[in-house]
Amino acid sequence: MKRDNIFLLNKIIQTKCKEFNFENMKMNNTDNVISILKEDWHIFSILQHPLVAPLELQTSLTIEKSNSLRLLCFPHPVMISSDTLPQFIRLCNEANSQLYAGTALGRFWCDEVHHDFVYEVILKEDIIESCPEEISKQLFDVPYYHFKDLHIPLTMLANRTWKSDVAIKYLQELRKNGYVDNSNYGLW
Repeated sequence: MKRDNIFLLNKIIQTKCKEFNFENMKMNNTDNVISILKEDWHIFSILQHPLVAPLELQTSLTIEKSNSLRLLCFPHPVMISSDTLPQFIRLCNEANSQLYAGTALGRFWCDEVHHDFVYEVILKEDIIESCPEEISKQLFDVPYYHFKDLHIPLTMLANRTWKSDVAIKYLQELRKNGYVDNSNYGLW
């Protein structure tokens, strides 16, 4: 990737981390570091909600060999078990149907091996050059606000308090009305 674009990405990441109060860790990708994934930035954030436990999100940003940028955003620790995987996949499919109704360039998916619930976006270098404001939005605003909407459904599925039908109904109501009567879902 061109140096100017890496500089631009650094600037976007620093600005957005400051705006959202995220912790940014610039990775050291020398040959001395052994890692499963050669990521360039790793970002930590915590979503707070008064009705459920905090949700830690980790975001990995990697410049691929093709000079595209790949973002993976996922809850930590893992929330999915082999038993709950089908429930999370159903919620994931519903979340994706609502993503594409907007302007999101990414998608949610469930990793069946590592049991992660992931938001992923891959952006080509020329998009980074030509649309830095949109890239900033796609890398930070879109995943953050979608995970905020998913915070309660994800937590309730992980705790096995809800099945996917209730989590999906909650998400649909939230997206349709902009709010949810939490007493209808046993949250008050």
